[in-house]
Amino acid sequence: MDYKLEKPVRISTKSPHQNLYSWFIEELDPATKKISPNYVPWGWSLYFDAKDLTVVRSLEFETDKKSDVNEHIHGRLAPQTSDRRAAANYSFFGTNRKIESFTLRIVKSKDDQESFHVFGSPSYEHEWDFENLLQNDTVEVEIVLPASRFERIASFIESGNPKAVVTLGGVHGFYSEWSPSIRTTDIKILANLSDQKVAKEDAAEIDPPVLGKIGSFAFRLLKGEGATGKIKAEETEADPPSIFEERPVLPAPSVDLSSLEKKLSKLTLPLWIAVGLLVVGLFMR
Repeated sequence: MDYKLEKPVRISTKSPHQNLYSWFIEELDPATKKISPNYVPWGWSLYFDAKDLTVVRSLEFETDKKSDVNEHIHGRLAPQTSDRRAAANYSFFGTNRKIESFTLRIVKSKDDQESFHVFGSPSYEHEWDFENLLQNDTVEVEIVLPASRFERIASFIESGNPKAVVTLGGVHGFYSEWSPSIRTTDIKILANLSDQKVAKEDAAEIDPPVLGKIGSFAFRLLKGEGATGKIKAEETEADPPSIFEERPVLPAPSVDLSSLEKKLSKLTLPLWIAVGLLVVGLFMR
């Protein structure tokens, strides 16, 4: 495939801060002069609005084969820009293009197993039916869920048009310039070393993370007047909860009946005095 790359990419071990990171990825101009910051794996959380959520249920069959039902939820992801802690721009290593296509796919598992991954590719040309087509830069998050969990989410989506927020943490293949902060405005993505023509040179033994694994994933569906979909400041620093995390039910406070009876008995005399004064006041009117 002819991937649309604009500049060379290289892994280097010449770190100016060996105590912080021993290697990094850099972008170069055609004359191999460095033109980018030092990019290192980004481990903090990133936030997206999930839009246009659609539940797809399909029936398929072929001659001499059993019918097959496939079910999934499809949606579009948009990087959140409503809060400066959440806003970030995304592009693939080797390009200056801002990634416009982020998708979410939640699949109903056929064996009750669950998994989550992220896939993606820089833009490329391909031939289809004797025609050259251009595939844009794209990233897709795929979640596979057991039937019971899938149905809970699907029924919630089908019952209305909820606001939805996706939080991704520790995504392999996501890089940014090193910073002591937990937020960034620039994410570079490494999908495949060979496709993006990443040179190793003096870093032959380095195996940089590429797209695939996700450290953590959270999917929040919100309805009601207060469903803004914005990430609160305190939520950006905490580990995201699992899908539909349930809160524990707090036990009811215990009551000491003997102690309560003693307290009521102490109140008896003052109460009778109050009643007596009320009666006297009525007769004196």
